[in-house]
Amino acid sequence: MEMRKKRKTLAGLFLKFAVLFCVNTVLIIIGSMLLLIASAYVGISLPANYAEIQLTEHSLEIQKAGDSPEKWIPQGCTYGVYDAEGGWRAGSFTEQERKDAWEHYEEDRIYSSAKGYYRFIRQDNGNLCIVKYDLYMKYSWQVLNELLPPPEIMSFVVDAILFVLNAVFLSRHFAKNLNRQLDKLRGITEKIAENNLEFQVSSSEIREIDEVMNSLSRLREALKESLTAQWDMEQQKQEQLSALTHDIKTPLTIIRGNAELLAESGLSREDEECAEYILSNANDIERYLEHIRQVLYGNHLKNAGEEKRISCVQLGEIFKDSARQLAAAEKIPISFDIVALENCVYCNLGQILRAWNNILSNGAEHTEPESGMEITLRMDRWNKEGYLVAAVRDYGPGFSPRDLTYADQEFYSGDTSRCDRKHQGLGLAIAKKFLQEQGGRLVFENHKNQGAVVSCWIKTCG
Repeated sequence: MEMRKKRKTLAGLFLKFAVLFCVNTVLIIIGSMLLLIASAYVGISLPANYAEIQLTEHSLEIQKAGDSPEKWIPQGCTYGVYDAEGGWRAGSFTEQERKDAWEHYEEDRIYSSAKGYYRFIRQDNGNLCIVKYDLYMKYSWQVLNELLPPPEIMSFVVDAILFVLNAVFLSRHFAKNLNRQLDKLRGITEKIAENNLEFQVSSSEIREIDEVMNSLSRLREALKESLTAQWDMEQQKQEQLSALTHDIKTPLTIIRGNAELLAESGLSREDEECAEYILSNANDIERYLEHIRQVLYGNHLKNAGEEKRISCVQLGEIFKDSARQLAAAEKIPISFDIVALENCVYCNLGQILRAWNNILSNGAEHTEPESGMEITLRMDRWNKEGYLVAAVRDYGPGFSPRDLTYADQEFYSGDTSRCDRKHQGLGLAIAKKFLQEQGGRLVFENHKNQGAVVSCWIKTCG
């Protein structure tokens, strides 16, 4: 039976790193100390008491050397030869060192006031040789003593460098190992982000990463089920909408047929105008049903319909006619404020009318029936460009602060101030989309007295 490989934990992984780091640090310190000691044995460096030993071994030669004991003075030491009264005879002391060395001799002090020690050697001729030496390690070659710090200091420098290298290489080793395990986790998240949910979840060597991967696996299954359910729901809605558009055609055909019969039966002028409104709006409904079918079957036709040039005066009359029809259907009063329209616009008239009708419907939905709506048509400028501005003012409760932020977003149905009617929160969003496709914009705000104002800004072309 195959034994299951034991998985690691993050705590164990970090503990292993800490142990290896400490062990390597101790080995570096011990190794550095051993190398320092070995360097003295192989002659690379001199022991700290080297000068003291040499002076002891060659004291007899220095006693007999007179004014020329240089040959027996150890490397790195300075000296001076004095007569019995303290007069200077020869040596390597500086002026200040000569005085200091004789004072130490007279006071019988071997410790230098700066650093180092003194050795006093009485020569056979009665003169006195004073040697100043240090008790620290040196290199065997004088050039190294001039270029490098003492071996003890150099040992600490090497320790520090090896300590840093130890930390860097160990960190990189463990980071590489951890990244190799995390790559499996990253692979899962990238596949989920790409909506690629058909994959097998592999295991890693670290328990905590496996737990996260298992959680992501459960998330994948839940997301897969959710997407499947959403797809089925969308398909069902599409089928329902398709059936609904088909069913609407029958009563629409009946409405159009009866309206045509009424129009041919010698109606009064007022009734004839109502029949024309019925036929006109029946044609609009048929176009809308065709657009719905195009969306359902993937042919969105974002720019469906031909763009053409139309004067602002003519477009204003079309807007007024649509507003009158809606006001008549809703049985609400309507007023117009038109200020010197000029120039023209180049637009998709069907989309602009759909945006305008949505804004009219929104105003009629929220206004007080006895107050109705006020329509304003004027020319204005924004960002150094000319615009035809068609505004609808209602006399309802106006926009709440939240409405002013989200009213033009899809499926936003408003706060309590404006959501007591049944709607899906699409009117202003659709109007904004159509206007932006024509280079315009949608502006909505509260009127300074009462109600709300929603404005279509349609870019002019001179």
